[in-house]
Order: sequence, then structure tokens, then C-alpha cells
Amino acid sequence: MTRQLSLNIKLGDSSSFENFLAVNNREVTARLTQTVQSLCRQQLPKERLLFLWGRAGTGKTHLLQAACRSAQQAGHTAPVYVPLKEVARLSPAILEELEHVALVCVDDVDRISGDPLWERALFQLCERSRSSDNVLIFSANAAPSRLDLKLPDLATRLGWGLVYQLRLLGDDGRLTAIRLRAQNRGLDMTEEVARYVLRRFPRDMHSLFELLERIDSASLASQRRITIPLIRSLE
Repeated sequence: MTRQLSLNIKLGDSSSFENFLAVNNREVTARLTQTVQSLCRQQLPKERLLFLWGRAGTGKTHLLQAACRSAQQAGHTAPVYVPLKEVARLSPAILEELEHVALVCVDDVDRISGDPLWERALFQLCERSRSSDNVLIFSANAAPSRLDLKLPDLATRLGWGLVYQLRLLGDDGRLTAIRLRAQNRGLDMTEEVARYVLRRFPRDMHSLFELLERIDSASLASQRRITIPLIRSLE
């Protein structure tokens, strides 16, 4: 049983590199894919610390979970995904000995800014991993130097590797992304319906994907196609 499973943390069913619309984020997506492929071939990537940052809705969680899912499906490594947005139910002790895990993804580092115990635990993980053969991938809502960390050495360590800023999708990208996600769920969403959704509902990707789950449930319950009248019933 992997450490991830022992934490009872489930990866999102839709989190994969294949259904991530890269558009403005192709370089980071390619780098993550190459990194996981190297691990699965039991080759150590040149860059073993990656830091992704960006506003909500840029896909940070999706990409970290996609990296874990890809490694998991290949069967060559047992990844660990740590969602710090759930810090209230987690303990810094879960980071102990993770330098022995081939791939560790720590999401939402900004959630523990100012917490001395968590900051020290993350710093120690980075230090231990320097002499290990694993890969660390972090995410946050800001670059390492701009996080409100009380431990300066932690900000330095987090910035040692490759740092990528994720960019938000434009309107055309949002349109394509929601239709792609619908297609991956086996749903037929026309461009007209997708444009209606973008006009009438919050436009950040997290909200749009949550809405898509509601649409899926409503369509299944009513045995109706996804139409504008069906969408109106959810407003």
C-alpha cells in the first residue's frame, strides 16, 4: 500500500495529462510528462525539484495529480500526493521519510505559510531529498520568493529547481476546455451550449468543472440531452 493510499487521499478521476488543455502552459506540461517518464524508466531526471505557481483555476492541482496518476498507472513508482488545502486534517509528520518515495507532489504550499512546524517540515524534506533520488513537485498561488514564509531558507530551497508560472485560459481556451471535459465524461455539449455557460456562470475553471458535474447529474436524472433549457434549470 502506498503512502498516498494510507493517507486516504483520492486523485481526481479526471486528472490526467491527456485531458489538460495546455495552450499557454505547454512547456510545464511537457516538462512534467518528461519527468514522470524518466522516473518510470528508472532514470533520474536532471531537474528534481519543480515549483508551479499561478492563480486559482490555472490547473496546478490537475497537473500535480496528473503526474501522480501517470506514475501510478505505469506501475514503476508509488507516488505521494499531499494536498495542503486539507492541512487542518494533516500533520507535518506525514512528510517524514518521503525522500525515499520516487515522486512527491505537495499542493497549495501557500496554505501553510507562517506555520513554523509545517515550514520546518517542508524545509527538512527538501534538505533530505538533496541526497536522495526522488523528485519533488510543489505548487502555490505565488512564486517561492513571494510566499509569506517565515523561514527564509524554505523560500530559497523551493526556488532552487525549475519554477513555472501557469497562465489562465482565455475565453476560447475555456470554451475548448469545458467541451473537452464534457467529452471525457461521455457528454455531448455543443458549442452553443458551452458559450451560454460561459456567459451565465462564473468563468474560472474550478467553478466551470463543478458546474459540469451538476449538468452531468441533472442530465442523467432527467434523461435529457445537455441543452440550454437544461442549463437554465440549474441557474
